[in-house]
Amino acid sequence: MARPEALATTVAGIVARVARQLRPALGDAADGEARELVAAAMHQPRFWPSTAASAPLTPVDVAAIDAATARRVAGAPLAYAVRSAPFRALTLYVDERVLIPRPETEHLVDLVLATAQGKAGGVAVDVGTGSGALALALATEGEFTRVVATDLSADAIAVARENARALAPVLSARRPGAVEFRSGDALAPLADLNGSVDVLVSNPPYIAFAEVSELPASVRDWEPPQALACPDDGLAVTRTIVAGAGSLLRPGGLLAFETDSRRARAVAELVEQSGSFDEVRVLCDLTGRDRYVFASRRVDI
Repeated sequence: MARPEALATTVAGIVARVARQLRPALGDAADGEARELVAAAMHQPRFWPSTAASAPLTPVDVAAIDAATARRVAGAPLAYAVRSAPFRALTLYVDERVLIPRPETEHLVDLVLATAQGKAGGVAVDVGTGSGALALALATEGEFTRVVATDLSADAIAVARENARALAPVLSARRPGAVEFRSGDALAPLADLNGSVDVLVSNPPYIAFAEVSELPASVRDWEPPQALACPDDGLAVTRTIVAGAGSLLRPGGLLAFETDSRRARAVAELVEQSGSFDEVRVLCDLTGRDRYVFASRRVDI
């Protein structure tokens, strides 16, 4: 019979130990989340703890799992606890310096790529890149010659660059040097691209300061506030982007925002009132809620 200490260092043993630590906070959900945490901490698929239950873990493995468990017990969202989040075909490093990528943003990539289908080449810009999720997805799945991403937060740019370094083999196989990250406010770092951008995409902060208290604690207490909320009822950053996007985009270029259902129509009005765009439309997410605003740069101005 295996000794208890030996059992504790197998995948099954560690999963059981993690579940015990999570159970006071998570109750019946602890077993499933323990498996997910161990898999993510070991950079393995979610089903791996079940198929590798008897596999031994090294002390380094156990230390990484223990650190992730301690962060989760302290209340950190699972992605921050394990320091990674899936985004489409990518696995990204994330921590408290950047937002956790959402499924809604994954669908934004689908919509942008569908709109750009059959248009190989060109320049795509991601404003407010955070972890680099949008920029890196466009670079690895799209046919753009160049992807440039900005963020006001130098910490976020550091995370995005780390994710790009981790994906260097994939990126280099497609287009070496095709992804670039720039620090600065909104469109300010992009003046050299005026009139040459084919796609400008952004998931900016869009929560009003008065609404922050309504957010789930896992968001409100952990995710970076400057990436969530901004002045002018959550529209200040969007307004800045709209004001400059007409100069940045080439005629016929695509402007694409992610926002929330409370603001989608207001964002569409901002885009229409700018006078630089036509074909302004509000698109729904996979739950049927207004979520995205798309528009084309006018060709007659």
